[in-house]
Amino acid sequence: MIFAWLNKREWKHPGPIVNMAVHNAHALAGLGYETHLFLSAGDADSDDKEELREFYGLDPIEELQIHRLERWTIGRSKLAMAVFLGAFRAIGELARRDQVVVVTRDATFLPLLAWLRRRLPIKGLYEAHDFYPAHFWRTDPVKISYRRQGWLERIFLPKLDGVICLTRAQQELYKKTLPRVRSCALPLGTTLFPETDPEKRRRQRTLVYTGRMTSEKGTKILFKAIGQMARNNIRVAFFGGWQDQIAREHDRLRARGLEGSVEFIEFRAPAEFHRDLQARGSIGVALLQDNFYNRFLTCPVKALDYLSHGLPIIGSDLPSVHEVAAEAAFYLAPDDAAGLVQTARALLDNGDDYRRATERSRARARELSWQNRARRIVDFVSERT
Repeated sequence: MIFAWLNKREWKHPGPIVNMAVHNAHALAGLGYETHLFLSAGDADSDDKEELREFYGLDPIEELQIHRLERWTIGRSKLAMAVFLGAFRAIGELARRDQVVVVTRDATFLPLLAWLRRRLPIKGLYEAHDFYPAHFWRTDPVKISYRRQGWLERIFLPKLDGVICLTRAQQELYKKTLPRVRSCALPLGTTLFPETDPEKRRRQRTLVYTGRMTSEKGTKILFKAIGQMARNNIRVAFFGGWQDQIAREHDRLRARGLEGSVEFIEFRAPAEFHRDLQARGSIGVALLQDNFYNRFLTCPVKALDYLSHGLPIIGSDLPSVHEVAAEAAFYLAPDDAAGLVQTARALLDNGDDYRRATERSRARARELSWQNRARRIVDFVSERT
């Protein structure tokens, strides 16, 4: 059995989307399966194996082959269809010597995948990162692209072999809307980084936030609590954001006299990001705001980052956060600034409580490792359709 993982984004694209695809493919290859990762080319002159190690922090594996496909350029636009067609041809060739399991999160590829599946020994899986077949839950006007993805999913998912959902609630939505489609619920994975001295980390007294600097993901409540944090000798480090965002927040903090209590680290390569996170953090914050997407559809990657380093978590009391962090988090209402300060102070002031919290986080990370996720994907593929 051969695996093919398809993502239209560029190699070394900032943010989690390509990083998650690379880790999924790498974990399947680590189980001994020949695995092919298809994505956009990025810098054509760079070396895949060197960048896998230096940029993504992963050791090259013989079973993993990376295919970086050039997009078509029309005017100022770069079209992803060239990536889909290149993957389509390569997957067809692979299927002539063994069964191929194709996994994609890109709905635009579903018609090509369904066509391949009808003619060759191929199984097709769709990894869902949203919910497009129905839009009752959206509060903003529904974009044309969302409607297009919705009809692609409705038409072509019944022609494939299953949907990999990120949460159980998301899986239930797909079951109700597309009852003929097989599905499983698998959160994204963790990387088990070397353990560090919990007492040393506790004494750093630093809360960390990772990911996009948007209020719906938890930055608003953190900025609100920074003053109280500073009075309790607690620092805050933001990992993510762009220069203009960081400059704007610096100005606001300077006006409050709090710029010395906060550190900003721009988006950077995953390997570098994790080295910094391991060196700086005491507690991870995942106080997502309460809306339909955050409650039921998202798999909070920031919580997986914290688990990967054995960090205790302070998270929103939402189903999606519970599903990832389980017993490794302390749960609050998303807007509870006073509770955030109180929980952080209590944890950082007590070495025994902090150590036990890190042990729970480390245990949960082992359960959610990328290798375990890969095994469950293999099990899902192998189940009788």
